[in-house]
Amino acid sequence: MKLLLVSPPPICEYSREDADRAIGRTAEHTALYAAKAKAVAEELNIPYVDLWRGFLKYVGWDEKEPLHGSKAVARNLYLSVLIPDGLHFSDEGNRLCHQLVFSKIKEAYPELDPAKMEMKIPEWDNKNIFRKLREDAERLQ
Repeated sequence: MKLLLVSPPPICEYSREDADRAIGRTAEHTALYAAKAKAVAEELNIPYVDLWRGFLKYVGWDEKEPLHGSKAVARNLYLSVLIPDGLHFSDEGNRLCHQLVFSKIKEAYPELDPAKMEMKIPEWDNKNIFRKLREDAERLQ
């Protein structure tokens, strides 16, 4: 079994309800959760996908700055594009998530890189697919 531990992404408090703050769903709390996930991954020697840091770096956050996504600082419009409702990914956010996860898979489990894997089924646009399927079926009879 191949494992990856994936952190939560950041949240954007500007797009969330005040009720989220009441239950502790804040940008700062999410940062703590991501840090704990990283510590667990390191302790168990499991590859770690840091969505939290990856998303924030993508929108230009510097770790010396106040935390983007928090209402304690000005709204980061780029973060709002990735996470329009403050929690769930947009198309662009999903693309970034895919890029971060897939990059870690290639790094941690290079044998799972599709470019290095043998094709087991014909490609969907292979013009010779039906001829090959007929030949295979005839061989099996």
